[in-house]
Amino acid sequence: MHSRSLPRLLTSLLSLCSTVTALPNSYGSNNTTSSHVEAYYSVDGAAHAVKSKTLTADGYRIASLSLYGPADNANYAAIWVQEQGPSFEIIHDADEAAYNAWLATWKAKGYVSTHVSATGPAGSATFAGVMEKINVTNWVQACDLRDPWSMFNLTGSLPVVVKGFRMYGTSDDPRYCILSHENIGNEQTTIQYSTPAFPIDFEATFKAETTRRFWRPAKLFLSENQLITPSFVDTSVGEWSHAVDLTHSELKDKIEAEESKGLYPIDIQGGGSNSNERFTAIFAELTTPKPRRWNVRGDITGFENNPAAGENVDSFMRNFMEKNGVRQAQLAVAVKGETIAERSYTWAEDDRAIVEPDDRFLLASVSKVFVHAAIDWLANHSMLNFSTPVYDLLGYKPIDSRADGITIQHLLDHKAGYDRAMSGDPGFMFRQIAYSLPTNGTRAATLRDVIEYMVARSLDFTPGDYEAYSNYGSMLLSYVVTNVTGVPYLEFLEKNIFEGLDVKLYETAASEHTSDRIVQESKNMGQDAAHPQSKHLVPEPHGGDGAIKEECAGTFSLSASASSLAKFIGSHAVWGTGGRVSSNRDGSLAGARVFVASSDTVDWALTLNTREYVSENEFSDLVWGYIPNFLGENSIAG
Repeated sequence: MHSRSLPRLLTSLLSLCSTVTALPNSYGSNNTTSSHVEAYYSVDGAAHAVKSKTLTADGYRIASLSLYGPADNANYAAIWVQEQGPSFEIIHDADEAAYNAWLATWKAKGYVSTHVSATGPAGSATFAGVMEKINVTNWVQACDLRDPWSMFNLTGSLPVVVKGFRMYGTSDDPRYCILSHENIGNEQTTIQYSTPAFPIDFEATFKAETTRRFWRPAKLFLSENQLITPSFVDTSVGEWSHAVDLTHSELKDKIEAEESKGLYPIDIQGGGSNSNERFTAIFAELTTPKPRRWNVRGDITGFENNPAAGENVDSFMRNFMEKNGVRQAQLAVAVKGETIAERSYTWAEDDRAIVEPDDRFLLASVSKVFVHAAIDWLANHSMLNFSTPVYDLLGYKPIDSRADGITIQHLLDHKAGYDRAMSGDPGFMFRQIAYSLPTNGTRAATLRDVIEYMVARSLDFTPGDYEAYSNYGSMLLSYVVTNVTGVPYLEFLEKNIFEGLDVKLYETAASEHTSDRIVQESKNMGQDAAHPQSKHLVPEPHGGDGAIKEECAGTFSLSASASSLAKFIGSHAVWGTGGRVSSNRDGSLAGARVFVASSDTVDWALTLNTREYVSENEFSDLVWGYIPNFLGENSIAG
């Protein structure tokens, strides 16, 4: 048996296709768009090869690549941008064997796949791609997949961002190419795969995904049978627009129209051929996303060496935020209700607000400190006792007789008999509860509806037997405050508990937050709790998690600054009731993570505008390691 060397094998294979090489450059016709962006489409492999060589020589780089049409007569759509960058390699009109050999060769030389596309039936498809010498250590690419979700088996525990996708093959036998890069910096992206067996509603999906502030389409991948698989990202490229189902002439007109507005194509995907040829396109002011910038606001005044303390805290907060992609945060430290440090941090693009120390963040479960303080106020004013049976006080007769014995103290201690691990968390079940009502989902559920839903069900355990964290318990306590005082819960807090601090309700609807300085960020979506019969998805912070925040003010729906929290826990228990105690409380909700702690004579609070970071260990290291160490290593003045 004779073997052939790899170079000779590649020479033979690549004679069937074309490649282009580009060395690093320093450069800041048909379908031309601007002096720095070149786009073309509906061109064959030969024309694509000529354009690739010319544009490469002029300092352009591929920003978007789409191969479509019949495998033996494929067309190309591509966008090139004139900009600096590392060396790259291009292949086009390659069969699977030639493409795989090319991929392996350049991967061995330290190159990374950045674009991949394919067209034609499995076994006889044509491939095209780009590889660049960029700083991405871990990446995974797979073609000939039978379904896109099987890619999860290949990436495993590696956090990834999908950079390339193409459905090829036939409608009866579809195949998929997917390219994923390791997610460095915890970039927030989503991709909604659309397949012949499971097609998505593109318009509904697009509307839902872009309801989130600052989210935009990154790619609108198109198949031969016109299925669109969209991907979305929360980076900024200025103003943007998109179009789908465009013919060749419509795309030409659209490019000209958008260019007149200062928008240039950043993604063009093609599908079909001849009269069935169609395109998707995305346009933007910028061809590459805006960089994030670091900003620090606020004062550090109460340490023996304030400059050193400031340098210390700013350093570990910056490391945490950059590694985990957190854009907005605050950290405040107080002694006896007076702040000695209040820092606000921004790691974000210039179209986001720079965080100030007095900006309000969604507090998640740290909201519970206020309902506990309210119950303590009522007890101190002889309006209830901690031993008071709750349901008797409210006039309910639960179906489970054990619930008759639930006291105020049981609710405060999370020992009332409700275990969300067994029966679910009513705080996130408003949609389900709305459908259990006689109105069958025609209106949203209220807190009263939730209570009546719960008293008609058995407890998970006998009150007092053990502790099980319960959001419903705090919701019920807020209802007790209103019932006993005859004053709406938030109005009572404003008058008797907040002590002049700026604490507000965080409303559910996204429309209430279009101008907020703080963006409570989450990539996750869900069905709308506030509109039970709607099938549209909404962001989790705005009802997609099943919660209606107006009904959950006692448990996780208030907003305040870290400084307000640090001051408040200087005279109120951070856990339990009464005055200041050494303890802590952790709040986690879609779009928010908050931590407050009282120890020795120091009270501190941390607010983040997301809970989606690299890992829970990152957050634990921050609140149990870096912040306590900072307080221990920097002596407080006086």
